[in-house]
Amino acid sequence: MKNPIVDVYTTPGANTWTNRTGATVVEVWGISGGSGGGSGRRGAAGSARYGAGGGGGGALSIRTLRASTLGATETVTVGAGGAGGAAIGVNDTDGATGTGGGDSLFSATLTSQLKAHGGGGGGGGTAAAGTAGSNGVGSFVAGSGGASSVAATAADGGIAVNAASGGGGGGGISAANTHYAGGAGGTIRSCGMIQPAGGIAAGGTGAAGLTNSAPGVSNGGGGGGGHDDGAGGDGGAGGLYGAGGGGGGAGFNGFVSGAGGAGANGIVVVISWF
Repeated sequence: MKNPIVDVYTTPGANTWTNRTGATVVEVWGISGGSGGGSGRRGAAGSARYGAGGGGGGALSIRTLRASTLGATETVTVGAGGAGGAAIGVNDTDGATGTGGGDSLFSATLTSQLKAHGGGGGGGGTAAAGTAGSNGVGSFVAGSGGASSVAATAADGGIAVNAASGGGGGGGISAANTHYAGGAGGTIRSCGMIQPAGGIAAGGTGAAGLTNSAPGVSNGGGGGGGHDDGAGGDGGAGGLYGAGGGGGGAGFNGFVSGAGGAGANGIVVVISWF
């Protein structure tokens, strides 16, 4: 029996796969790109200022196809990670929303094609909310981002079972000028992985997500901490492959708010069996 041939694609955008002579079955695994976290609000003392929502993680999809149903070549699309929202440098201004993760696809012509859909970017912090980014959808659902709060530490990124996790929410600031820490990045259920820490209150930077060689095993970035008398902390980047970036923390007028962490690029793995 001939050993399988494994093709791995990690470059975002369109790639070309070649059908191997003699192959009988093709197994495809794909993770969509992770979404970027939003940036926090920059606002005045005595006002509620939310940090941003963390970006949603990328979904994992798996398909098994007959090699005979495939063309001599097929297009493999790797979803790009979404950019984090830019830090805010203007007083009394809401944060920017992070960019959603790109879809990962195998074959645009088959009805049974692989599709792993990217999630939504974390919402920019406002005076009323810091909305979590939605999770990516596929064979296995990803973790959503964490939301911000002006009454407690921001929410952690959503935990995934067999897909990428979401980024933690950015820390907010209450109208009483109490600042809060960012949420931790999401992790993977049953894997015993440590969650990347959220930034401490007073503008700490969120930890970057851990990078792992196994597809579908990746942590979201931690959210940045809020700061009631200074700059908000930046969210951490999502870990490879497909994890969401952390949300940026809220900041005080005269200082920039925290930027959102970038989502990680996706991956597609194609295994040809003989």
